[in-house]
Amino acid sequence: MDSRLNETDVVGRVQEMLLDTQDVQDFLEELARFSADNMSGPRGRIYCGITLLRHRSAATVASSGKHAQALDELQYQFGDGPCLRSCREGVVVHVPDFELDTEFPDYNETVLKNGIRAVLAVPFELPGADARAGLNLYSEKPNVFDAAAVDRAVNYVRQASKGLRLAVMLAQRNENAANLRRAMESRTIIDTAVGIIIAQNRCTQEDAINLIKSASSTRNLKLRDVAAAIVESAGGGNVTTHFE
Repeated sequence: MDSRLNETDVVGRVQEMLLDTQDVQDFLEELARFSADNMSGPRGRIYCGITLLRHRSAATVASSGKHAQALDELQYQFGDGPCLRSCREGVVVHVPDFELDTEFPDYNETVLKNGIRAVLAVPFELPGADARAGLNLYSEKPNVFDAAAVDRAVNYVRQASKGLRLAVMLAQRNENAANLRRAMESRTIIDTAVGIIIAQNRCTQEDAINLIKSASSTRNLKLRDVAAAIVESAGGGNVTTHFE
């Protein structure tokens, strides 16, 4: 146990992972492997999964290996389980021994068939309601997560949360930037199509826009797709937006 990293080392290592990875998914995978190594000890190997729920319905699962990944994915089949509940409700969920637990009967039976006897799920502290996450720790031995192990896991997650908060924030900003870029590209194509219609029909801008909207509704196509077809038929080719 003495070989485990202290809180300062945890923060530093998580920050290094954040700098060295390309996106949130890569960061979560590295964090899951690091967490499994850090939480394992003389009482046996600990498998780790990380659940990230975004926009309420989307879920990303990272794991320390294939076994942990399979264990996490089982919960999605049942729609509930210790880790999903911890992530959704923001509470620590501890099942000391699945053979004695009655809270998740269907899930318990499946987990036992996979050789797992205990689980400890600890929620990450993330701001707002758009993203929630949890650290899932699995053991093949019952009662391996005693009071000291639970406290250690909670303290560890508190430190790791700092890096995860930054990763989620960066991901949200990247997503917003990508959405804005797509919106600007669509606006460019539509404006080009409007210009073509005005030139061909000698109509007003409003009339041109209404023509595109009408075609969009009639053909059940997006405005962007209708506009792109108009530009292509006029010989304009692919229209790109220049960001300088």
